[in-house]
Amino acid sequence: MTENILNQKKILFIGVKFYHYHQEVIHKLTKDYCSSVTYFPERDTSIKYGIVNRLAPNMLESYQEYYYKKILSKIKEKKFDYFLVIRGFQMPLWFVQKVKELNPGLKTINYQWDSNTNSPFIDVDSKINILPEFDAKFSFDYKDVKEHDDIEYCPIFYTDEIKKIGMAPRPADYEYDLFYFGSYLPERYKGLLRFIEYAEQNNIRLKTYFYMPIRYYLIERLKGAKIDWKLIKFKPMNRKEYINLFLKSKAIVDVSNEKQTGMAMRVIDVLGSGKKLVTTNKWIKNDEIYDEKQIHIIDINNIEIPKYFLLDQTVHQPKEISNLDNWIRKIFAID
Repeated sequence: MTENILNQKKILFIGVKFYHYHQEVIHKLTKDYCSSVTYFPERDTSIKYGIVNRLAPNMLESYQEYYYKKILSKIKEKKFDYFLVIRGFQMPLWFVQKVKELNPGLKTINYQWDSNTNSPFIDVDSKINILPEFDAKFSFDYKDVKEHDDIEYCPIFYTDEIKKIGMAPRPADYEYDLFYFGSYLPERYKGLLRFIEYAEQNNIRLKTYFYMPIRYYLIERLKGAKIDWKLIKFKPMNRKEYINLFLKSKAIVDVSNEKQTGMAMRVIDVLGSGKKLVTTNKWIKNDEIYDEKQIHIIDINNIEIPKYFLLDQTVHQPKEISNLDNWIRKIFAID
């Protein structure tokens, strides 16, 4: 049995506060790996940050400086064995260096689940150029890994509740052929319209849930964007409903962010649940997990889904490489 090197270790974790995923990481590290985790979001998540970001973006750097000084005051008397950063938006270089200084022998890990194109972290301003300070560097983005030898590829993870879907018996039939789920990006809205049209023309049972915060909707409308409000949901889908619709759907649709090449969360959930995937992400074809019986790559401007793809009854097992346990073992170098 592999030794649990994280047993009784103290981990400082600073990362994106994204839905429930940061909580899943903390729960897994504490419950299954017996670690002690001190967590802080990578930025202030109060309304104050939103005001500064929207109305005074030139003050964002000083605001983040203030935020990290507050974090340092809370942790300076503590000792840590590991320092895990997921993304690290506008994290000051001095902060990383100070954490290392206060914790001799500290093992440092940086994981990027956004691309350098979408959220720059490589060769940025010297005040926030933190990446060289880390012992281990990982990214979910195929292109970033290909272009930078010091960054290792590691896909995002799926959670245990997704794994349960993959292990459960498959129904004889599904309520929906395709489930189109996502948050607003111009290319995703375009994809939504195309899929609705394609489903109607090909007698495909399509379920959609397209989330867009009301403020973004109003801003886009003021900019002149044509968005049919009847196709939009102004409240994010709760996790229970998401899981329920996953169970009812034969295949999941992924219209990828054009500024990223890595596999999105919904793609990882597909691999963990054993569902079929229809995606615009051509990079996935070069991944070892690619299986043409499970994954169909499309051109959003000319959608074509072969009938056999949805009719095929092959049972696809969950891809273990992408589960949360393996993600932890990868980034913490647990052999």
